[in-house]
Amino acid sequence: MKLYEKDHALAKLTFIYSPFFEMLCSLHVLVKPEHHLERLNWAKDMKGKLEDNLYERLLYLGANSYEWMGIMDFCEFSESFNDFNMIVAIESLLEVPLEDFLYTFFNGRLELKLIKSRKGLSKGQLEIVLKGEYYRGELIACLKSYYYLYFEKELRFIEPLLIRNMRKQICIMERIGVEAFIVTLHNRIEITSSSFVLHKYVDFIVPFEGLKKIDIRISSFIDPHLVIGISEGTIQFTLRAHLLESVDELPLDLYNTMKALGDDTRLKILKGIYKGKASTQSLAKQLELTEACISKHLKLMFEADILYKKREGNYIYYLLNRIVLDRIPLDIYQYLDG
Repeated sequence: MKLYEKDHALAKLTFIYSPFFEMLCSLHVLVKPEHHLERLNWAKDMKGKLEDNLYERLLYLGANSYEWMGIMDFCEFSESFNDFNMIVAIESLLEVPLEDFLYTFFNGRLELKLIKSRKGLSKGQLEIVLKGEYYRGELIACLKSYYYLYFEKELRFIEPLLIRNMRKQICIMERIGVEAFIVTLHNRIEITSSSFVLHKYVDFIVPFEGLKKIDIRISSFIDPHLVIGISEGTIQFTLRAHLLESVDELPLDLYNTMKALGDDTRLKILKGIYKGKASTQSLAKQLELTEACISKHLKLMFEADILYKKREGNYIYYLLNRIVLDRIPLDIYQYLDG
């Protein structure tokens, strides 16, 4: 639902309230609550209400779509995803071409041209493509169950607050101007003379030249993330609505990561694995330590998701989970932003 649309010097500016987007944000918090300190208690309570089968299915879908963050990109496909009627929004997934559905659902991990041609795909990737309609059907079924049985009640409470909050922010934007307002959305948004600079795990630079549209959505779940959407001629920002008081706790996954790295031996192990796989035996020989000692440190790093295992014959090799390592600066900034 559009609450505001007007041409400005930079681009056409649109403020959008989408219950579908808000529901997807809630699902991200449900399966990955660690950074969302305002919503920790909510996530705990909601998990307790959910049927075990539905929760496991939501976890499975989240694991394939970057904890539901990838699925949020569907909101950019058509206005139907912003419909006030949630069922209309959910069933809009049926209108998305299967190739585009799979590319978006898997957050770009499968190249669109490979999906369309079905050439150059690995056996596992081809199996995913052939099961495309299964993923679509499962996503729609889970979203409907979650909405009807649980989230509809949430919306009755938060929806009026979100709309009122967004109308208030529109008044502020009209008073201070578009550029000054966008900078207030998140302290990792920077505006230069020629572009937006968005500081995430890497810097995203979006030039003003060629920019046609700026969409601003709202969510009470997404804090402290800097959620953006970038497509041809369009950039999307998310306004973080604070409906609950923050909780003075540390994100557990960040704490475990930092704890696992806070030891000189484990840092040496990290360096030993950095360029490739390594076994307990090879690391023990390299660092001149016992296998029992190395095994203890590897276990802690594995439990913190810094490493993952791969069996080859009679040996288990450890490899570096580069995604977790790359996310450390972002996770720290997200904690500080909170």
